[in-house]
Amino acid sequence: MKIVNRARDQILALIRRSLREFIGLPLIVVAAFLSLFALSYLLDDALWGRPGPTPLPWLAHLLGDTGAIASLLGTVASGMITVTSITFSLLLIAVQQTASTLSTHVYDQFIQRRSNKLSFGFFVGLSVFVLLTLGSANPDHKPIIGALLSLLMTGAALCMVVILIYSTIDQMRPHSVITAIHDHTIKARAVDGGMIAGTRRTPRAGLSWSQTVRTDAYGVVCGIDLATIERSAAEHDAEIEIIARVGTNLAFRDPLFCIHAARSLLGDALLALDRSITAAIKIEPRRTIDSDAGFGIEQLYSIAWTTASTSKQNPQPAILVCHCLRDIIARWSSADAIPENSASRIVYADRGVDDAILAIAAIGVVASESMQNTLAAEVWRTLATLIDDVPAAQLPALTDTVQRLLSSLGDHVLTRDLEEELSRCRRSLASRGEPDAAEAIRAAAETLAESIGTLNSRGTRVPTSA
Repeated sequence: MKIVNRARDQILALIRRSLREFIGLPLIVVAAFLSLFALSYLLDDALWGRPGPTPLPWLAHLLGDTGAIASLLGTVASGMITVTSITFSLLLIAVQQTASTLSTHVYDQFIQRRSNKLSFGFFVGLSVFVLLTLGSANPDHKPIIGALLSLLMTGAALCMVVILIYSTIDQMRPHSVITAIHDHTIKARAVDGGMIAGTRRTPRAGLSWSQTVRTDAYGVVCGIDLATIERSAAEHDAEIEIIARVGTNLAFRDPLFCIHAARSLLGDALLALDRSITAAIKIEPRRTIDSDAGFGIEQLYSIAWTTASTSKQNPQPAILVCHCLRDIIARWSSADAIPENSASRIVYADRGVDDAILAIAAIGVVASESMQNTLAAEVWRTLATLIDDVPAAQLPALTDTVQRLLSSLGDHVLTRDLEEELSRCRRSLASRGEPDAAEAIRAAAETLAESIGTLNSRGTRVPTSA
């Protein structure tokens, strides 16, 4: 029974996700076309199905022959289906080509654009409208209004083909893809932040009893019902520390959350609390960027790694990713810092800024792997800019990233822009009271400068000591 319930929940989660991500809006558009067909059918019956003088004689003369209407609508229907299938196939090929160049995450941002959903829904809905109008044409019913609407909307659809093709090509540009992911990440942080603001960051002192609860599910944490957890924790006078944050991949027996209490919880009380908290943590097969800002960060550095590594050797998208990460870290660490609720019984660690800093470190590593000097200079420029401005709470993470990336400099040529950004980062660290890290950068730059004018192999720009 438990396996059946889990399979049912997975199917329902898949349906909800499909409706939310893409299918929902096109279905609404198709439903609107069905309503329009019903309205045009009733209007045709009211205008042409009654005795007496013919209203709108010019329209009745133009489209009054039922056989001509059927022939016209048959041609329009077959043409619309052909144009729709060919256009959609070409667009999907363009999306696939971009996804193979940047990352498979391109599919996510493509299907989440509302304009794409409306366009797909319009073409499918129009095809259904024309087919229904064609099927309603008979000697007892003349779909004159339906035929007129079909002609007008078909003309509009043909104009939309040009717009849709250009829109898709524009969306597949690296700058558009990366900017769209950046914007989705900012929006997701606003949703994610509303949940984080209702929690605390550290457990209370004096809670002597603890127990870790593990999951028997497989998937990704996509949402947490704070109200249910707060209510259950208050009933049992306990505190819940969420271990599996939103976006965490879970496997069987992975830790899900930890229960803290002043006294031990045993038997039915512990079982009831366990079931309540587990049900409040929503686990789905895949991550979603709508409420998971960390997924946006993952998409960005995945694009940076794919394009800048030796497999593609294209540093420009990775440089754009550095710009986005710098903007995200600056926003999240300063203007959009999330407060905590000291009265909450839920402990939830906010690692959004740390994840973004780790993404910059990953880009620094791939710049070393592919020896992209322009990307390396951009990474150090990003670090220097952030060190100048971030609050003191984020400074240790940036300083640690600087020290870890120093080892990657040995694979680079000390170009002028890289030397300038290293010097700028050193000055930024010194001004923020980090003399040790500043000195480490100075020593590394001097060692790298010794390779100027010296012929070294590709893999060892700086000769290693024997």
